Amino acid sequence: MGSLADLLLDYVGSTRVHDANYEIAQGLLRNYTQLASMSLRQMADACYVSKASFSRFCRYLGFTDFSEFKGAVDGAKYRVTDDFSRSFYEELMSDRDAALRTHRTRVIDVLNATLRDDDLEVIDEVMEELESARRIAFFSHHFLWHIGRYFQGKMLPLGRYVELYQSYAHQEELASQLGRDDLVFICTLNGSYFPNYRDIAERIFQSGAKVVVLTQNRNVWFLNRADYVLLCGTSNENDVGKYAALLTIDQLALSYMRHMQVGEDPIEKG
Repeated sequence: MGSLADLLLDYVGSTRVHDANYEIAQGLLRNYTQLASMSLRQMADACYVSKASFSRFCRYLGFTDFSEFKGAVDGAKYRVTDDFSRSFYEELMSDRDAALRTHRTRVIDVLNATLRDDDLEVIDEVMEELESARRIAFFSHHFLWHIGRYFQGKMLPLGRYVELYQSYAHQEELASQLGRDDLVFICTLNGSYFPNYRDIAERIFQSGAKVVVLTQNRNVWFLNRADYVLLCGTSNENDVGKYAALLTIDQLALSYMRHMQVGEDPIEKG
């Protein structure tokens, strides 16, 4: 779900115990771009531990064994340049200032195309669902998972815990526990969550939970099964769609803050 990099970064950024596992994770991050070509022995040596200790660390992270961990490494063949068009990359290399202005303009354009009047009407309907839902869950993958984390942080002080998990297994488990009184957010700009994680999506829709989809892709057939759809702008050229998704989530949190102050004021005013 989230990348191996996310898993390692979250671990070293949140654990308070700087033990052998922490040092192994640090060693992997320092050598991250070389991991795909490294064997078990080479990874263990880079982290200054034995092969047995490294294998235990793989299991500690939730992998069955080193082979499964290596599969996650091989599946993380991502280059930062993959998010950008060749023309934009060439402009960045030849004229940084012009490229940054181009990028800023595209971000502004995608934000301006976000939250049309129809979307605001959908948000108003979602507010009631947010207030009454038994459980609230957020499903996504890759960078958009972090937008879910942001949503968690915004909603918690408003009295709503949004469940969010990074691994496939944990997301699958959560999907299997949902029921008709629950509310689900699925954030997928190009709609790839549905074909890539079809089993989880099927469980979500079969659960009877209310489903809100945040996307730019109007043509994903799963949208026909969603209760609410929020369109996050119209373009993800050069990776600008994430700003639209963040704006949409921010507007949801702000709208809920306003919603909860109608009749009751849970926020102490200074």
